[in-house]
Amino acid sequence: MIASSKLYLGTLLLLIGFNTPLFAQDDKLDALTFEETIIQEEKIPYFGVGGGFMVSVFSPNIDDINSQLNSNGMDNVSTPITMTGALGVATIGIIPNTRINIVNLGGSSTVSEKSFIINNDNYNRKVFYSLAYTGFGIDYAFQLARSLNILPGISGGWGNLSVETAQCKVGSTVSNGTIGGSLTDPNIYAKRIENNYVLLQPGIALEFAPPILGNDKPRVVSLRLHAGYTLSFMGEWKENGISVITNQPDTFSASGLGIQAGIMIGLFN
Repeated sequence: MIASSKLYLGTLLLLIGFNTPLFAQDDKLDALTFEETIIQEEKIPYFGVGGGFMVSVFSPNIDDINSQLNSNGMDNVSTPITMTGALGVATIGIIPNTRINIVNLGGSSTVSEKSFIINNDNYNRKVFYSLAYTGFGIDYAFQLARSLNILPGISGGWGNLSVETAQCKVGSTVSNGTIGGSLTDPNIYAKRIENNYVLLQPGIALEFAPPILGNDKPRVVSLRLHAGYTLSFMGEWKENGISVITNQPDTFSASGLGIQAGIMIGLFN
């Protein structure tokens, strides 16, 4: 009987010994706290290299040009001027989200042909307004969504603006096709005023690279929409590239708002 009591007492103490640490561990487990860790998705820096075709509508101030044309019986040069050309871009690896670009655009507008009577002879006259420029710039990309970026930037460069008037006598013919024409033929003439200028153009672009090859494949096409304002700093006006023109109005410039749209082919994220 005594042996059985001792055995029972020993078993009881052993069970208490095992349970005591378990209760202590349970108390410590209840005291533990767990913090949630938010894993942020790392944004990939902008990458783009490629080039493509651009079309632009440009709205220069030509009020004074039209005023002079009207005084000579001609119609207005119509605006905006449609310009076409190319754009190339390349990411600067050492500066994240930054790229350089080069753009070349040119376009013209033609004034309707008009007829005049000079010394009882009929003449036709046309006017051509032409504009072209080359610019180098730098852009910085802000990612709005997957493959959708907004890129403010600024560019600078140089361009040429010209207004040419051509006139010929109705029914007149040219006896030969020599360069420059005949110096003794009074029935045909052309007069051109032109200016080589430098420009500064701040602007902003919105570009989207659609997943044409699939979401897990590289983007090889980028669609572009750009708005910018050109500030032109005019040089010396010349007539036919020879005679210097003085007192030309300051409004004879290549400043104005331009809207571009285009498509580029290359590699873009």
